[in-house]
Amino acid sequence: MSDDRIGDSLADLTHLQDLFERLRSGRHVCAEDGALYLALRDRMSDYTRLFAALGFDLVDHARGFCYFRSDADLGKEASAQAVFFFVLVEAWSDDGRDLEDTVFDTAGHRIAELPHFTRESWRACMAEVGIPTPDALTDVLKRMERLGFTERIDDERFRFRVAAWRFLDLCRDVLEEHESHGRNADTETGDDTDADTPGGSAS
Repeated sequence: MSDDRIGDSLADLTHLQDLFERLRSGRHVCAEDGALYLALRDRMSDYTRLFAALGFDLVDHARGFCYFRSDADLGKEASAQAVFFFVLVEAWSDDGRDLEDTVFDTAGHRIAELPHFTRESWRACMAEVGIPTPDALTDVLKRMERLGFTERIDDERFRFRVAAWRFLDLCRDVLEEHESHGRNADTETGDDTDADTPGGSAS
């Protein structure tokens, strides 16, 4: 398709500048973004083609949100967000809670009740990604809100938006890989004893 024909077909795209600026900043756009998301969904193929011409890969996630794919190495802020989420998943798993229901609980999560500094191993993980104190958790949440992963309900609570599926899927992939390696190791060593429960103590 010629540049002129591309220009003609994309000239009437609504919210183009706003969408581009948000997506380029790393934000995930979903139905909660109202008119922006509706405009994107209505002309998905046109937006995808235009952004590709500009060097950006628009991802239309099956869970109902869109973002620009990045091949850059995981930076400090992204690492902090991933560790923040992984600790939550481990804590909720230890409590026997359903992860999907808990993550996307519309009542939200109280910041003061977050578990990240209640266990030494979690405190060490948080320190490694530059989150040394509970007060620093608010900075992580602010960044996640700017990217469309979370939304503040009030001064005390936040909730996860649908884009948090990226973190939840990643956690599940890591867990499945860990379990697969464990099964392979048992097969190779001929060990037919019951495996320890994840999170159990090791001597």
